[in-house]
Amino acid sequence: MLEQEIPSVKEALNEYFRLKEQFENQNNVHKKRIINNKTLSKKEKRSEYLKLMPKCVNCKRPSRKGTIFSIIYHPADDKISEHKTFKVLCGDLADPCNLNIEFNIGNREHLDELIVSIRKEIKETKDKIIDDKNKLLFGLLTTETALENFDDNKNYITELTTVYERYLDIWNNEMDNPQKKLELDEALVQSYENINAIKECIKKMNEMNDSQYAVDAANIYHNVLEPILQKIRQLKYKETTVYNNDNNKTCNLIQKKFTIDNLLVNSYDDKIVSYDIGLNVHKSKKINPGLIIESDSEKEESEVKTDKIQIKIKEPTPIGQIEEDEPIIGQGKDGISWNNPKYQKIWDKLPPKFKTELKVNIEWMKDFMNKCVNSRESGNECQLTTPPNLIIPPRKMDNGKYDFGVSIYNKAFNSQPKSLQDTYLTMYKENPQTKEKDYKMLENAMNELVKKELGFNSGFF
Repeated sequence: MLEQEIPSVKEALNEYFRLKEQFENQNNVHKKRIINNKTLSKKEKRSEYLKLMPKCVNCKRPSRKGTIFSIIYHPADDKISEHKTFKVLCGDLADPCNLNIEFNIGNREHLDELIVSIRKEIKETKDKIIDDKNKLLFGLLTTETALENFDDNKNYITELTTVYERYLDIWNNEMDNPQKKLELDEALVQSYENINAIKECIKKMNEMNDSQYAVDAANIYHNVLEPILQKIRQLKYKETTVYNNDNNKTCNLIQKKFTIDNLLVNSYDDKIVSYDIGLNVHKSKKINPGLIIESDSEKEESEVKTDKIQIKIKEPTPIGQIEEDEPIIGQGKDGISWNNPKYQKIWDKLPPKFKTELKVNIEWMKDFMNKCVNSRESGNECQLTTPPNLIIPPRKMDNGKYDFGVSIYNKAFNSQPKSLQDTYLTMYKENPQTKEKDYKMLENAMNELVKKELGFNSGFF
């Protein structure tokens, strides 16, 4: 028996529509064959159409339904918010295979519309309190009724205000996030400093007539400035696309600070109810003669054999950080294994060079994996973390090489031209009062160099 981790609700939704598309495409191919068959009359085509026996997308056995896909809407009640249930089951109702996908997804609403709606409802409820007070003054409402209405309205306003404040916090976090602003300001300062460094290289090249300074300028742009500019773009815009207009042969740059996804909220906790896509051994069954839907490359088999994949449904992970996992050294195909399947999934996708470096620096491995898993869980890309034993600034050794305390950082830095090394070593900020030097710029530049050295091209593992 094989065990497979439970996918996220988003992955389950993608799998639902992938299987549905596969099932419908398979059926449409054979429907078109009947429709395009000019030798058949309309009555014969209908007869052939009724004989179609689609196959289950999982066990590949023919039946009248093939595979059952369903979406059931559940309206909101006092206990639960409105949501939809997606199901995928084998179409052989008499002897179904163990295909069983079921998950619930709540209704998404626009955050800005919700805020306006709640604000309006709070105002209307306050108006009811004022109206009851006026009626009480003129004797149109008894004191007992007025007090009862006041308590109900007061409690309702308290509940609405709590929800309103929570949605307002989400809105402010997306629209005016102070942490992102700080990151953007720091990235802009770094970009200006690196642009000045490039200008200085060009200036020295013209003064000394030395082309090496041009090479240094290109290296600074490629290795340091370009990643910073990409970070600035990601912080400023959630979505950047280029639209090619074929009519007038122009390209339009479209940049959006926010996407619809960022401003949608869901009051229902999406969850996986079951996710079983494994196969049991099924003997072929005798069926009435008919047209069995299958691709031209498929052959009739008397038995379908495969390992059973069974999903163990666990309680939903509470909101917050995923607990740090400890690597199991000496196990797994490359000598490292993890208890948490989310960690194992990330580890299996890491570049081989990077895994080699992490295996000789366990503390770096644990720190990177924990932060990477939590980043991917929240939908963000992984960032290369700085090794805890990295020495910044580096020590200059007797042989003229520089020691950062981590072999891959030594290799990346010492392979650079001497003039570029000198430029890197000037990447710091000095406090004018304490004369203390902050080498964060050098640290970021070194991380970019190491990323290229390790093949760390993207953080979406």
